[in-house]
Amino acid sequence: MNTFNFNGTMQFLRRHFKFLCAVFIISGVVSAALSLLLPNYYKSEVLFLPSEVSSISKSLLNEGDRLDPYMFGTEKESEYILEMLSSWQIIEQTAKHFNLREHYGLKDTPLDNEKMVLKLKKNIKVKRSDFLGAKLRVWDKDPQYACDIANYMTEQLQVLRHRMKQAKADSIMKYLDLSRENVRQEIIKLTDSLHTLQAETKNYYPHSMADRFAQEMSKQVAAGNNAAVARLENKMEETNTKSALISLLLTDLEQKSKMMQTWDEHYQQAVLDYESNIPVDFVAQYATVSYKKDKPKRSLIVILAALACTLIAAEVLVVKEKYFSSESENGQDCKA
Repeated sequence: MNTFNFNGTMQFLRRHFKFLCAVFIISGVVSAALSLLLPNYYKSEVLFLPSEVSSISKSLLNEGDRLDPYMFGTEKESEYILEMLSSWQIIEQTAKHFNLREHYGLKDTPLDNEKMVLKLKKNIKVKRSDFLGAKLRVWDKDPQYACDIANYMTEQLQVLRHRMKQAKADSIMKYLDLSRENVRQEIIKLTDSLHTLQAETKNYYPHSMADRFAQEMSKQVAAGNNAAVARLENKMEETNTKSALISLLLTDLEQKSKMMQTWDEHYQQAVLDYESNIPVDFVAQYATVSYKKDKPKRSLIVILAALACTLIAAEVLVVKEKYFSSESENGQDCKA
């Protein structure tokens, strides 16, 4: 046994074949008996297909490149689902909803409450599917619990995503309302100033007023009425100053009206997104009750345990033969 080769190995196995077989059988029987003490766990599974876009206004009202709201999501949307399903918020809410502390046999203490959530998280697995979907798998000793927990987490995912959408929409609506109100107040001020100035000067159409003054000036000049021409010149100078201010107010009012129209369009789109409740995830498969256990795999446990014990026994025999052969060689050398 000084060198490990095929012949030496075969000789070793022939010498200890009965012993190794006995170890394999005994360890298999013992591991089988111990595996019977392990509780059965049942699995329920939910399959999600994420949506491409959750904004109805961006999908249907955008005049540029419209997005198809019926398209499935990409890898990014699938990763979002995995992150949210693994979030502490959903797992803790699920554990409290089903009172899993009592189900797991824990006490009503802060430490046991944390253990409850950690144990549920251990019995949950989220992973990507082969075609950019997301799978939620839940194991429990009770098959009905596994099914109910998986479906409840599916509902909580929708609630969480809707809550996130509402929080963002509330901020957007608040900002849009404030911006629209500021523009509206500016329009009101401009309108009041314009009406006051027009009422004072009786000049409601500056361009038409200038044309009338020009016509009247031509008549008086042709008639040679110098006094009337002088009065018209003074009146035209005063009116032109007011007309320029009125024109400026009209231009500002037109710009503010266009700005208000743009804000109104954005506001209507935001209201549409705010009030719409489009499904952001497609649930291709809800969880069902499965009465066939998923784990533990007792046959695999027995085989692996028996092989491990047999390998350990073989290693002990190798070390033992190595040790005794070294002692016998040392004894012969001493006698010599």
